[in-house]
Amino acid sequence: MMGSDCSKRSSQKNISQREFMSPNMAPRSYGGLNDGDIRVQSVVRDDFMATNVIKMELEENVQAFLLNNIIMGVHFFPDHKEVINRLQHVPSTPEEKEMSKTLLKDETMECTYPDAILEEVNKNIIFRTMDEYSKSESLLSKRIYVINDLIEVVSSNEIPQYLSIDKPCYQVKIEPSSKKGYVKMTQVENNSAILQAREYDENYEPTPGPSTRSDSDYDYSTITDLRTPKPIEVDTNTERRDTLPESCFTHKKIKQFPMKSLGDEDDDDEMNLDYLANLNEEDFFRVIVYINSYGFMNYFQNVLFSTSLGKSLGFNEDAICTAKAIPGKIFCDDLDIETNVYKSFEIIPAVSIPWPDDQTIEFVYREDRPTIFDTRTGTKYQWPTTGPASMIEDIRNMTAVLVPKGYAKKKGFNKNSNLEWEINFPKAERYLEARMSHAQMKCMLILFTLLRTYITPVTKQNGLLPEHIRSHMYWECETDYRNWPEHRLGTKILRVIKDLQMRLFEGSLPDFFIKDRDLFENIPKKYLNYAQKILLQILSNPVPFFIKALKNVRYTSGKFYPPLDFKELYDGIRSKSGAVLVNPNLGMQSLPQLKKRLYRDPEQQMKHIKYLKKKEQIIRDRIKQKEEEEKSKEINVFEINDDNDIDLEESIDKELDIWKTKAIIVIFIKHFIEIARKSSILSTAEQALFYLKQASYLAKILEDTAAAFVEEMGEYRQIIAAEEARVKMKSVRTYSSTEEKPPTPVRNSISFQYNEINQQLKSGSIKLNNLQASYVNGMQPVQPVPPAMRNLKPAQRSESYKQNGQNAKRKNVAFAE
Repeated sequence: MMGSDCSKRSSQKNISQREFMSPNMAPRSYGGLNDGDIRVQSVVRDDFMATNVIKMELEENVQAFLLNNIIMGVHFFPDHKEVINRLQHVPSTPEEKEMSKTLLKDETMECTYPDAILEEVNKNIIFRTMDEYSKSESLLSKRIYVINDLIEVVSSNEIPQYLSIDKPCYQVKIEPSSKKGYVKMTQVENNSAILQAREYDENYEPTPGPSTRSDSDYDYSTITDLRTPKPIEVDTNTERRDTLPESCFTHKKIKQFPMKSLGDEDDDDEMNLDYLANLNEEDFFRVIVYINSYGFMNYFQNVLFSTSLGKSLGFNEDAICTAKAIPGKIFCDDLDIETNVYKSFEIIPAVSIPWPDDQTIEFVYREDRPTIFDTRTGTKYQWPTTGPASMIEDIRNMTAVLVPKGYAKKKGFNKNSNLEWEINFPKAERYLEARMSHAQMKCMLILFTLLRTYITPVTKQNGLLPEHIRSHMYWECETDYRNWPEHRLGTKILRVIKDLQMRLFEGSLPDFFIKDRDLFENIPKKYLNYAQKILLQILSNPVPFFIKALKNVRYTSGKFYPPLDFKELYDGIRSKSGAVLVNPNLGMQSLPQLKKRLYRDPEQQMKHIKYLKKKEQIIRDRIKQKEEEEKSKEINVFEINDDNDIDLEESIDKELDIWKTKAIIVIFIKHFIEIARKSSILSTAEQALFYLKQASYLAKILEDTAAAFVEEMGEYRQIIAAEEARVKMKSVRTYSSTEEKPPTPVRNSISFQYNEINQQLKSGSIKLNNLQASYVNGMQPVQPVPPAMRNLKPAQRSESYKQNGQNAKRKNVAFAE
């Protein structure tokens, strides 16, 4: 056995050396092996290494093994690559375009949907807890930014170009606020929309009552109150019109020293004194008109949304009447009659502004943005990419928005909060999410599921929010965009959760676009501590927490991927006897061996036999009664588990016996085979082969575990091989029907890449580590792969070449991975 292991290692070492030799230094042949043999050996090596990694996890970290396979078995998209390709090439969804047409026509507004990918997810899944009275809901609220076209932001050196009858009615300039991420809007001078008759307040203070308490005895009741949604108060006294009411403006008098015109600057002091003596009191003040965020929000929710805008957005009367609001956001729930699913929405009023370079200068020129260098191919990877025609440049050409929400302190009082507007980046968020890999998007959706299951029911809008998860995921993608393996995503998610827990512990989460803005700064510490506590519990015992949360994710259609049987899996994990789990008959209690006696008297012998039969019957009855009692207890426990779901405190075995290992692995093998069958219909051949490969690895592990499993695993491997053949044949037929003639393989061309994928399908060389490069959205390359370092298909040689040209000089040397 040791000799066999050593020989394998020696063989592996030789293969590894041949694989990574420079093409210019590679010999023509390697001990009689041609290029085709090297490709086969490379696949064998990768399979061997992948199997060893999975086996090591199973032996040393059972929770990681379980979590990786559980997350592999969960789906949110039918075909992520198709969704991403579709969303990356359209600036807005058809629904968004249609809604904007309606709003521009009826409301002088337009809308932006930043959660286009989440909308695709909501088509496939719903969120529903295991409680008896739970209802089907969307996983997250859908955000709708409603942009008011009456307000236009102009640069400070622009002159107003619109007359009073033109639109927009209000031209404003951006005035920086003392807090990063917030600005003020002031109307430009000589604007006809400025109200002429107005009483000015020199000592202006915002309307939501200032606190009379000092910072030392100030609690979080005020900020908690601001974050608690309250019913909308319909304002019937304010008439709906095409201009903003006076409540949306704040006039302030600013003291200033009057200056004479430039032509009078050289006058003598006596004339200056005469000039000052003739001035009135009003000449020492300058009037500034601010767009009041508090008044604008009240007008939007109590007048616009309640009277007409809500109906234009598609909400019925009941949904509008039950809507609630906080500063900058309206919450509205609507029942989809066709699917019987409650869909939640966040209506966010906004004003469009150009990209704020002054606020995002650090994001654009971030010096510590990591760049990953692949020494094997000479390629650099970065996310988001920088330089000309990069992701950063695309984002800078987008617009941002201002939301009527001022900065609120945890302690103390911000007297300018009613004049401040928060900067949001809905289009940039949608752009970045459409460029996440499948593994990254799945990670973010699972974090949303954990948030929705364990944290949101307690903290509501006061603690950790989806916007925090998004920003954290952007940072994680930027830090290391490449290391997101699909087959070990559970291990990666635990790392992401650990990083988020550390941010909660430190009480700081920088905004991805405006790093100086701390998203945790105005959240009470007790809510951050609660979220941190939950994440620590998840990290300490992840499998039960993930199973309970993912059980709440229900597929909307039987035509989607098959759901993982979490009950069967959890029963297998918590079972005390693995042998009974595999063969329930082993758990049946056998009858005790009664002592038999021999008598010379036949009558006595007959009595003894009757006695033994009667005693055996009594024992059988007792055993049956005991089994029924145990079964009744199991039913009661099952009912309790259905109510209380999963026992989150129940520890998972650090090591699994061989029978429990078999039972759990068989669950995963069956599930992955079913996913592969569905993948060939909903997704791609690469994805189908990926799941078949994982099932094959698990079967190989069981074969190596015990000889008793070899026969059964052999049957599963035959099923896997048959499925592989079917998928490859379907792929070839599809290709043949779409292409009359295969294109010539050309470097740096799409046809060349297709031939490489087709070769992988034929040879079965789909690898787990290369999944992101095969069926999911790949990394963003900073520089192209050098042609000399590309993985090329080995050239096919003729028989005459093999016989007569063994010593001929090779013109091209290419290596397959």
